[in-house]
Amino acid sequence: MKIRLLFCLILTSALNAQSASDILTKVQNKFNTINNFSASFSQTCINKQDKTSNKVTGKFYYKKKNRFNVELNAANIISDGETIWNYNKSSNRAVISNLENDPSSFSLERFIFDYPKMCDMKLIKDKSIKSGEDLLELIPNNQKLQFKKARIFVSSDGMISKLEITDQSEIQYVFQFTDIKYNIDLPDSKFTFSPPKGIQIIDLK
Repeated sequence: MKIRLLFCLILTSALNAQSASDILTKVQNKFNTINNFSASFSQTCINKQDKTSNKVTGKFYYKKKNRFNVELNAANIISDGETIWNYNKSSNRAVISNLENDPSSFSLERFIFDYPKMCDMKLIKDKSIKSGEDLLELIPNNQKLQFKKARIFVSSDGMISKLEITDQSEIQYVFQFTDIKYNIDLPDSKFTFSPPKGIQIIDLK
């Protein structure tokens, strides 16, 4: 009787266990069902070598096809899916680059649909994970990728709640999303940049 009970418990555990691929599919399905979202946003940059960190907060807007708008107090980062405008308000300067060639972009779609194919992916059990969350870790096996490690925190509904990226210099970037609102009224003009008069423009395209 005890042997049968133990076998049943093991079988149930195996059936309920989710793989990294299962969680990734869950996130991909979530993004396939939404057209856009807005969220409160924070970015923390952590330099482990000199033990310093810097944090900024603002608003994040996303729309399908790699369109996003990051509104910070001192800067705006806008993508129409092909071009990125990085506007520094204090220096009154905007840097224009191609999304495809910008490793510092906020493209969530890349981490969900493109990068996993070029990475070793595993499901992580960690104390930092909230109840109901899952944590995916991506380690590149392709030299084209500009990061050393990426961790994707996935909420119970399949949404990314946090993204941790560690670059080749061991600098960690932590992107946190809260107060997420789905499928709101977001015009395409939200994802284009109209340069103010007198602004300095540096075109790297």
